[in-house]
Amino acid sequence: MSELNFIEYNVNKEEFSPSDIVIALRGLGFQQISDAKNHKATMWACNGCIILLSLNDDLPTGLSGFGLNMPNAPDGSRHCETTGLNLWRDPNGLNIYSYPIEDFRKVFDDKFVMRGTAGTDDDLQYFAGFVYKCNQIETRNTYVDQLKLKNVKTTENYITTVCSKNRFNILWELNSTDNVVDQLTIVTTDIADVTAKMIGRGFDSKSIVPERKEEIKDKYQFQEQSLFPPTHFVEAWDLNLGGKEKSFVLEKMFENALPNLNIVMQQRNNHNGFSEETLLYYSEQALPELML
Repeated sequence: MSELNFIEYNVNKEEFSPSDIVIALRGLGFQQISDAKNHKATMWACNGCIILLSLNDDLPTGLSGFGLNMPNAPDGSRHCETTGLNLWRDPNGLNIYSYPIEDFRKVFDDKFVMRGTAGTDDDLQYFAGFVYKCNQIETRNTYVDQLKLKNVKTTENYITTVCSKNRFNILWELNSTDNVVDQLTIVTTDIADVTAKMIGRGFDSKSIVPERKEEIKDKYQFQEQSLFPPTHFVEAWDLNLGGKEKSFVLEKMFENALPNLNIVMQQRNNHNGFSEETLLYYSEQALPELML
């Protein structure tokens, strides 16, 4: 079964300056670890989070793909000259790179030159997944079939598909036809430290609206074992709290942390996946008319 190894973020130089993206990546805690020999891409890392930063003026700026280690390439894949990996493009233009894990090191050494070491000063642990604003049944079925994903949950708003070991989720937003990925979740074990550093570096955080704060207060009123973090901690950092007392998430969204990509920092407590409750809140936040 496939498992996520990296995401791809594309920069269209006609839209944004690559140097501005580099500054943003460093602000997020990433450091460049390699450079493609054809100079069309670089790799950046922070702990277990790896980003393939590509330069392609034929694609819009934003999250443009991801890489999976898997034994067999999806049908219709071709060879990528820049990375040396198998490349399949989904019907909406998203790039899916694949490779057998045992061959990755050789391919990497053939196509990339090491430049440095991964960032470790920021507590970004791994990519938890993203929301794909796509309600195309055919596209979703192709992912499940070709990438060996599993459908594990269906609601009126989302269908959740998971990779091996449930380490990476793709949530398909059923009420959208945008066919884009513009929200990425990163797991941290220290939400306060990450929030403080990102705010200090000038990233714009999403404020929790009063109505949502009241909902969070209600959670505390109905808890039985006082397992939620102290209210002053949640309020001081203006965190979103979702889930139940024994299984909850603390989150902070940073809007356009990279152009056209909102990043949600998430700290989990006995929680293996996304909280649809918080996903819906951020979805509504993206549509101010829903909050009137």
